[in-house]
Amino acid sequence: MSLQRVAGVILAGGAATRIGGEKALLPFGGGTLLDAVIERVAPQVSRLTLNVPQTSAETFAERYRDYPLLFDPIPDRAGPLAGAIAGLEWLHTVPGTEWLATFPCDTPFLPRDLVAQLMAHARQAPVFAHDGERLHGICAIWPVRCLEPLRKGVEGGQLRSLRSAMEALGGKICLIRADKRAFFNVNTRDDLACAEELARCGAFNNAPLSPSGGEGQG
Repeated sequence: MSLQRVAGVILAGGAATRIGGEKALLPFGGGTLLDAVIERVAPQVSRLTLNVPQTSAETFAERYRDYPLLFDPIPDRAGPLAGAIAGLEWLHTVPGTEWLATFPCDTPFLPRDLVAQLMAHARQAPVFAHDGERLHGICAIWPVRCLEPLRKGVEGGQLRSLRSAMEALGGKICLIRADKRAFFNVNTRDDLACAEELARCGAFNNAPLSPSGGEGQG
């Protein structure tokens, strides 16, 4: 399935209360944490946008002029589901795209073929990444047809988490072949220091999680 049919959004609208400030803009590897994610995922999609807090729009717009900015369309912090809805709404303005890939802003080592692996299992429902130990629900692909049921479910209060959306929309799980630290995410200053060390010493490698990929269970 052609990746030209897939656009992407990086979700950078979280509160980041454990680390303070805008997590996506924290210094990392000579740039920012968001720069590292963009470098990994931008080549995997036809177009990329950023879901950011409206209160920080000016800061993001100044630094990331090449990327459209999206704001959560649903108040009261609906979490990553609001970012997915914003991305799916934007998808309607991108000709030729049928799928939305969502990525977190705090995972600087994402697999460079993440979208291709997820799209290998694309049918009519969303597909979510699993690393063999845990689900990484923000790393997912969503067919454009998910927009209305997802929005209605969130606005009506029936869908409050990625897992609830996955179950309601008949989502699938894909076991991702990748280095065991590919989904390392930064939640604290200690995590950030650890990620810097991993990047600096070259400890991050490409060893697969398992000898074969495919859909997981659950």
